[in-house]
Amino acid sequence: MLRVPSNYRDLHKRFLQILMNRRMVSYEDAFRLFCKMYQSEEPDEEEATAGPCPKDMELAVSIINKVIKGLNMEIRCAQDEITPAKYYLLVNTVDSHISRTFSKFSAAELEFFKTVLSEIVTSEDGCISSTACLNLNSSLPGNMTKSDTEALLEKFCKYQWLYQKDGKVHLTILSIVELEPLILSAYEDYVNICRLCKRIVMQGYRCDRCLALLHLHCVHLYTKGVDRIHSCPVCSADQPEMLAAVKNIPFHSGDDNRIPSASSRENKTGKGSARK
Repeated sequence: MLRVPSNYRDLHKRFLQILMNRRMVSYEDAFRLFCKMYQSEEPDEEEATAGPCPKDMELAVSIINKVIKGLNMEIRCAQDEITPAKYYLLVNTVDSHISRTFSKFSAAELEFFKTVLSEIVTSEDGCISSTACLNLNSSLPGNMTKSDTEALLEKFCKYQWLYQKDGKVHLTILSIVELEPLILSAYEDYVNICRLCKRIVMQGYRCDRCLALLHLHCVHLYTKGVDRIHSCPVCSADQPEMLAAVKNIPFHSGDDNRIPSASSRENKTGKGSARK
């Protein structure tokens, strides 16, 4: 039986419903929706004048997580690997759940995704070409044509498990976060771990000496320290291009109440995003 906190109300239920429908919502869009729902609940005069702030939304998310924990679900906030955009993700927290996660897909469709996942994780740069992805039909069971494969790729993009950019197919941040246990166990010899945040990293800045791969947003925070701005956090090698890798990406501070813009993805992977 679920334990529902006394402060769990319609606002939380409606916000959770949005996440259940979309699975991945930018922080900016989530806050916009939260404000509308907050105002519709007719708070007292003082609250109505001030309006909600991002910390109010974050508190609401923590309340929701207490309710859905027993359902093996959790709302997590994660940052895109390439852009400064942050997202709220509704993820399953059961380690061996890929079939449950992809319950909307047939066995053949799931096999396609597993193949794409394997190709991306074991690739040199954390993605594969769209052409290579479409050519996977020849290695899959059944009589899947390239047209079938193209339609299936679009389907996985629609459900936000994959995305295409500049002729490349990538895992979304939703895939990376939710499938992290699977990726770590099945691809231990290939997966890269950001040495700054200790999470999986597919694309980012690579040290040209020790080959450590780091998230761009982690590099951004790391290079704020004047004494460390040009050195690799792993091997301490001089890295004069590290600052340039994040120079033109408009990151926001995590300590203020500004809402980061959900900017479009740009191919700014920085120097040396090739994988080990």
